[in-house]
Amino acid sequence: MKKTILLLGFFALSNYFVNAQYKNNQSAFADKPADSYSNFKDENGKPGVLIWGKAPINDFGSRTVTFNYNGLRKLPQAPAPGVHPRIYFSPDELPDIQRRLKETKCGQAAWKNIISWTEMMKGKYNDKADYAQPDVWKGQFGGLHGRVPLFRLGVPRKNGMAYNANTLAADYYDGLANGTIQSFPEFYWDVFSLESFRCLIENDEQGAKKLAAATYTALKLDQLKRDSLRQAKQITKPDEQPVGRFQLAFTYDLIFKWLSPEQKKAMHDELATGTWSHDNYGTFNNAEYSRGNWATFSYWLFQVLAVEGENGFNDLKVKGMYRGWRNLMTYGWFQSGATYEAEAKNQLGMDGILPFAKRMDMYGFDNLAAHPHLQAYVQEFLPQSIVPTLDGFVRYDLLGGCHLKNGTPNICDLLGLKYMFPNDKRVDFIYRTYVRDDYANVPDQPGGYYANSLLFYAIFASDFDEAPTSVADLKMPKTFFCGERALMMTRSSWDTKDALMLNMHTRQANGGHPYSDRNAIMLAGAGRVWSPVQYNAFENTKHSLLTIDNQKQDEHSPATMVAFKDTAFATFCAGDAKYAWDWNNKEQEKPGGKGYYTVEDVRAGKVEMPKKGKWELEPNSVNYFSFLKLPYAYLNIPRSETPHWVLPQGAVRPFLREVNYPVQKAFRTAGIVRSDKQPFALIVDDMAKDNEVHHYDWVLTLEHDIQMVQTVKTNDHEMDIILTGNDPEQNESWGKDTLQAMYSGTPAANKPMLLVRVLNVNNNNPQNMPTISEWRKTNPKAKEIPVRKLTIPADAVDAKFKVLLFPYRNGEEIPTTIWNAKHDKVTVKWKNGQKQEIVFTDNPDGRTRLLITADKKSFSF
Repeated sequence: MKKTILLLGFFALSNYFVNAQYKNNQSAFADKPADSYSNFKDENGKPGVLIWGKAPINDFGSRTVTFNYNGLRKLPQAPAPGVHPRIYFSPDELPDIQRRLKETKCGQAAWKNIISWTEMMKGKYNDKADYAQPDVWKGQFGGLHGRVPLFRLGVPRKNGMAYNANTLAADYYDGLANGTIQSFPEFYWDVFSLESFRCLIENDEQGAKKLAAATYTALKLDQLKRDSLRQAKQITKPDEQPVGRFQLAFTYDLIFKWLSPEQKKAMHDELATGTWSHDNYGTFNNAEYSRGNWATFSYWLFQVLAVEGENGFNDLKVKGMYRGWRNLMTYGWFQSGATYEAEAKNQLGMDGILPFAKRMDMYGFDNLAAHPHLQAYVQEFLPQSIVPTLDGFVRYDLLGGCHLKNGTPNICDLLGLKYMFPNDKRVDFIYRTYVRDDYANVPDQPGGYYANSLLFYAIFASDFDEAPTSVADLKMPKTFFCGERALMMTRSSWDTKDALMLNMHTRQANGGHPYSDRNAIMLAGAGRVWSPVQYNAFENTKHSLLTIDNQKQDEHSPATMVAFKDTAFATFCAGDAKYAWDWNNKEQEKPGGKGYYTVEDVRAGKVEMPKKGKWELEPNSVNYFSFLKLPYAYLNIPRSETPHWVLPQGAVRPFLREVNYPVQKAFRTAGIVRSDKQPFALIVDDMAKDNEVHHYDWVLTLEHDIQMVQTVKTNDHEMDIILTGNDPEQNESWGKDTLQAMYSGTPAANKPMLLVRVLNVNNNNPQNMPTISEWRKTNPKAKEIPVRKLTIPADAVDAKFKVLLFPYRNGEEIPTTIWNAKHDKVTVKWKNGQKQEIVFTDNPDGRTRLLITADKKSFSF
């Protein structure tokens, strides 16, 4: 008993001194050089030198953040130095993890996936066993049966997965454990961490010691390869990451108590020497421009926390990462909850926020899950981004899409949010939307460049609330609007999966992976997505917008939202894309990569302009373009003085501009009318270059299965285009041959349909007719996927497109539309006598104004 008390007292005292040291910046690494994440060079072209002790780790910029802890789970704090496990949980928390693995459906699914991987690695995989069910792969990839993609182990499978691959896997694993082989599949590192977790959960000492031996051999083999490469390339600086990456960190942490002194030292030394020197994004740069999602690359954090408090541990690196994470929450998220970099990659990094939250006492951190911008993202943006069919999320930019296959927020974020907000109904709704009712979307593999999502789901296994509830009970608004990014997402209701959803993205602020999609729309309704956000499609011709003369817009040039109005009857916004047509933008680095520009350089005219083209400094600020203008100085500086996103404080990356394809006007007005009969969307475009005739293409991107049923041209200015889908698994058609444009046969009753009613188009060329086409990459190495689209061409001075979009089920009533004699008012009529009248008024600024009335309802815009 005395020994236990003394140990507890020792650990408490140790924590006191460690916490005091970490909070007061008394770091052993204060005078050590940091190998910068930015890899910048000085004026002589030599690597720049940063010092850990000079990192502005307590600089969180000019905005005050008020953290909200209501509804947040309070996490147990990390154990004393030297106690393992520690990255995600302490020994005291192990019983609760074991319980949740057995009692929760999420835990049960994660455990089955883990056992599938570990048994395969050891050569014991049985595809008839319960852990391998249900059979997802059904004999694909050389005879694979089971629930997880075991082919990623890289084992040959000539005669079927279960027998031949098991034999080879056993040879590899036993050979590693015995130290008798010289090579092994790289993916074994990813499974080592799963096997270490299994050993800990099952208290399997024998299995843990075999894994320790296998890991030790793998470490030595990969160190030999690494050191040989370093010698050949004459690399002298410390490694950026350890051998085995974050998977070594988890393995070391989880089987620590079973490691021999020699194994412990080898793994510790690799982790310590491979993590101390390299800062993470957000440590040294300008706080108010920490907008890159690199800040939440959580693998940097796991690796260093594995040796936390031990010899060689750099506490300043952890603090620098926290700074980057927090500043990303403050300046990379808008106060509405929308993101600056537009759902491009990692986003929140909840798999890192949880370890930070477990170290609030040790470092004096705030819990980043309490950040108001994170909570706005969770409460407002994420639920509104869910499509009406509740089977996907709308995401923009590089990883854009609208389905769970290509439109999913970071999956660790979703579980992390559920774990941190256990009783929040909206979070529960978001989580359930992803994992599905049968938990089929619990991660099925441990690999990835930034996290082991399967391990994360096993440790923090959580079930959604199965109590009956309707989406309407969540009392979510029908509209999300971000006046900083210029994004509107609106829908007709939350009551039905057939609801109409319309987004318009004007894009005033651009992150690291923007599309040239100014004023582009996204459309869903009648039980499906019609016009999706594209995946990895940067050109404006691949988005649902209006183009002129086949010209391109620059992806970095901002547009401006000029109006927004949200009522129960109708919701509309209006965007002005003129600037993005008038000017191209680019960011300018110092030529040759020697040093960087400063504000003084910009003001003294020392920025070297590109030799090609006629570029000048961009004079306008972020607030100049913003619909919502906030009172912060950094939003009012010229974009030519923009601080560099990754280089140290003081560096700037000037924005330049060059004339693109100037136009007189480029307005789009878009929104929905929540008719008592059936909701519909209305798109009005006002675009003209000059007083000459030009070619316009009104583009609506389509899911890959959509075909044209018929086109009916009413007169020179009006036409109906009716679309339907041929394949319920829209995304499965990515790899197929292009579907023909026309639908053959008669659509079945109740089949989803879309009426594209052109109420007006000015067109001087009678040969112009709508077409469906599909762009496919010509370079097989390119990452773009096919883009299918409906194009309505016109030749005019101002085409004056006015288009009504009406999703419906085949057999349902289609409204009639009637123009008045002056052609400035259209009446939308229904058989039951209901009607809506829409008056279009030309305004001196060039944007058409709307007055929409129905019974006693009125909406002016």
